[in-house]
Amino acid sequence: MKKILTIVMMFAVVSMYAQQQETKTDVKYNQYLTNGFWDNWFVGVGGGAQVYFGEHDGKIDFGDRLAPAFDISLGKWITPLFGVRGQFAGIGVKGGMIQNQGKFIDKQYSGCTNCYTEKFNMFNLHGDFLWNISNTIGGYRTDRTWSFIPYAGFGWARSWKEDVNPKYNEVGATVGLINKVRISDAVDFNIELKALLVNDRFDGYEVGQGIEELATATVGITYNFMKRDFAKYVKPVPCDYTPYTSKIADLEKKIAETDIKAKQLENELNTEKAKGPKVITNTEYLAGKMAIWFSINSSKLSDKDLINLGEYAEVIKKSGLNYKISGYADKQTGNKKINKKLSEDRVNRVYDALVNKFGVNPSQLQKVAFGDEQQPFGTAPLNRVVIVE
Repeated sequence: MKKILTIVMMFAVVSMYAQQQETKTDVKYNQYLTNGFWDNWFVGVGGGAQVYFGEHDGKIDFGDRLAPAFDISLGKWITPLFGVRGQFAGIGVKGGMIQNQGKFIDKQYSGCTNCYTEKFNMFNLHGDFLWNISNTIGGYRTDRTWSFIPYAGFGWARSWKEDVNPKYNEVGATVGLINKVRISDAVDFNIELKALLVNDRFDGYEVGQGIEELATATVGITYNFMKRDFAKYVKPVPCDYTPYTSKIADLEKKIAETDIKAKQLENELNTEKAKGPKVITNTEYLAGKMAIWFSINSSKLSDKDLINLGEYAEVIKKSGLNYKISGYADKQTGNKKINKKLSEDRVNRVYDALVNKFGVNPSQLQKVAFGDEQQPFGTAPLNRVVIVE
């Protein structure tokens, strides 16, 4: 057993040294997420040799005590550091006995007086807790070439021989380590060393020693099912709403300014209304400004607009004065070219109504289209206008 422990320690030292030589490019485990139930499963098979350490096995040469070993495993990595697996391991055991006392005696051994060989069948069905010490020390990496994985577990161990009673069923403890060599994302090559600790009657001979050991070394292949890696944790980045809140604040400011201007216009209108009517001592045909407002992107005159233009046309004709027809478009919509054309259409539509519908002399009228270069009023709807003055 001391030889087996020495080999285990040698593999541990070599593996630890190999991990230190790797470049730690990835972060530690606590920045990775635990995957779902169906992720990170694996299955493995292996074959090798095993040797039993009982009361009198030292009487037999070590080479004569080697027996074939086979194992098959199914497991899952819960995190990059820890996993679980179940394993079936066996299949044969060879050992030694003196004075033909054991249940599983095979034949007399020629190299020793009163020595006999023993031979029996066994299996060990056990569950293990796995610890990937390479990921613990070096950080989680999917491209690591060599990983060092110690484990420990418990299970059911059975020994028997054909036509021999009794058959022994024991609780067994298993400890060992796996040296995993990455071949590809899906396939690993494994060198596994383990020891099964069982009651000393497991080999058919009980003298009160308590615990005996079965040491096993196997090589094998593991296949990793999809999904094979762990997702990296990404810290949520809070949204920056500053541009939107700034835009909203700017719009609220403009609305407040427009409300102030509208209030000023209302006050001016009330002031004018409060002045009362003027006494006219002589007849004189005068006309102030007249404004005709249009819908957005429109130059159409409504019936109400035509009625007002008809009344205004009579004043123009009686006054004999010259008038200017000025057209505008709001610059909050459209572009300069479109707004220029729109203001011209609005001027022409008013001019046509005054001249052709209501009989105003064309020599009394002057047309000017400003587009959106001038804004006579403070809001967009008010700047969609033609002013006659």
